[in-house]
Amino acid sequence: AVDYVQTITVEDTTDPVFDVATLPADATVECDAVPAALTTLTATDNCTAVGDIVITVSDASTQGAVGTCAASNYVITRTYTATDLCGNAVDYVQTITVEDTTDPVFVEALPADLVLECTDVIPSPVILTATDNCGLAVVTFAETTSAGSCPSNYYLIRTYTATDLCGNAVDYVQTITIQDTTAPVFTSALPEDGFADCDNIPEAPVMTASDNCGTVTIDFEEEQIDGDCSNRYELIRTWTATDECGNSTQHVQTINLACHIKVWNALSPNGDGSNDIFLLEGIDCYPNNSVEVYNRWGIKVYSTSGYDNITRVFSGYSDGRSTISRNQLLPTGTYFYILKYEYSFDGINGKQNIEKAGYLYIINK
Repeated sequence: AVDYVQTITVEDTTDPVFDVATLPADATVECDAVPAALTTLTATDNCTAVGDIVITVSDASTQGAVGTCAASNYVITRTYTATDLCGNAVDYVQTITVEDTTDPVFVEALPADLVLECTDVIPSPVILTATDNCGLAVVTFAETTSAGSCPSNYYLIRTYTATDLCGNAVDYVQTITIQDTTAPVFTSALPEDGFADCDNIPEAPVMTASDNCGTVTIDFEEEQIDGDCSNRYELIRTWTATDECGNSTQHVQTINLACHIKVWNALSPNGDGSNDIFLLEGIDCYPNNSVEVYNRWGIKVYSTSGYDNITRVFSGYSDGRSTISRNQLLPTGTYFYILKYEYSFDGINGKQNIEKAGYLYIINK
């Protein structure tokens, strides 16, 4: 007998195959959202039953030390390995890019914008802190000043900046508006309204004023307003105190003025329209009056009450007293007048009985 021996060597050299549908894709994630390794991967093998294939996972990371940006920005290389009963193995590598792109968040209530008067106390900056999704955050503070429309109007721009270890930052800007809306105040005694004689007008005082925030300029104006007759009028004095921001306050003083009668002591009654009458300027303001005219020998040649320069007026003619014929044009010469009138500021206040006398010249040519 002779034997022939054939040896058949059976071996398993084929790697398992991952089920593609269960493999995780490469990913880019936030530092606080790193996914856990999957436990649902499956693989098949030509010789080993699915239940006997072992799947393991290992991570390799480039993560840096705590307190640095590298602790939040790094790469995880995650390797899934499927091994059959004969040690045949296949790897699947997933790359997970971890990054920090999220800004920090302020913790405390943020200070609101403010509008303050220039005399108000400006609050100190608040102390703010911030949190970050992946690490530490630091809050810094900066303040700038922006000019407004005038020296006491300006803006304080306060910027709070929260920054994490990777440079992600968020700003909060508080604007404090400083303004001057308060008008100046006069510091000197305010002149009162009143009455005055035209020959004794009080001088306008030099006023002073102060302001809550800056310097003050005082402007003075004086206006004359005609009254109800020719010798009375109002003197309106206005002081305006203005600060550097245009806020102003005014004080107005009204002086009621009355002028005494002005006597024009010459007349030439020739009908030329110039100096034809004995003109008593302002007599219309004082209707309680009397006028007498005497010649050089003391003879009264004219007398009337309620002289008004219009209907009751001396135009160089006698009114028929004594030896002088009525309506006779008086000769050239020097005469003597007596004027009496009740003076007052406004017909009520400051009444005085005034008498004026003097020479009157009549020229008849």
